[in-house]
Amino acid sequence: MKFLQLNRLLLVLLLTGFYSHAQTVFVTAEIKDTKEKNGFFDSAGAFSNFSLSVPFRGNPEYGTNDPNDTNKGTWFIPDGISFQGGFGVHATETFALSINTGIDGLITPKLVAVPVYGSLLINPAINDDSTLFLQIGVGRAFAIGRGDLSGVYQKYRLGASDSGNTGIFIELNFYGFGLYDIRQVSSINIGISIFNFN
Repeated sequence: MKFLQLNRLLLVLLLTGFYSHAQTVFVTAEIKDTKEKNGFFDSAGAFSNFSLSVPFRGNPEYGTNDPNDTNKGTWFIPDGISFQGGFGVHATETFALSINTGIDGLITPKLVAVPVYGSLLINPAINDDSTLFLQIGVGRAFAIGRGDLSGVYQKYRLGASDSGNTGIFIELNFYGFGLYDIRQVSSINIGISIFNFN
């Protein structure tokens, strides 16, 4: 009998301990994040670019004493014209990918070529009014009127643009094929470009 009473007493103590155990309740309120988050692709949109440039070549008459030669005082002389354009996408107006084509005419090698290439544009801001841009393109160039002459096309462009996205640049172009005694046709161009970020 004493054993049964002892068990009941332990059971009551145990239940009293559970019942009287203090419980802490935390009340939480929803905190709204008022900070605006801008992801890398939040400002993505359509991108287009157009350029007009002039290839230059070294002047073989530079420094000669021929009084009839009007080009003897310049190191470089214009050697054709090039027009190119492309469409693609951009992120935050700093990085853009585009597909481009155009027509390049070079006088000295008597070449008209159509490059088709993809390009990456890196366009970081220098200050509020201008950016410095680097454009790298790789694709294929097709010579017009020369059979199936084609080659790997490469473009490396460096320039600066203003707040209206109009800029000037210098670029190197490599056409990946040779003509006559030239192992690979290439050109150094100076030109203007227009970017459009939507």
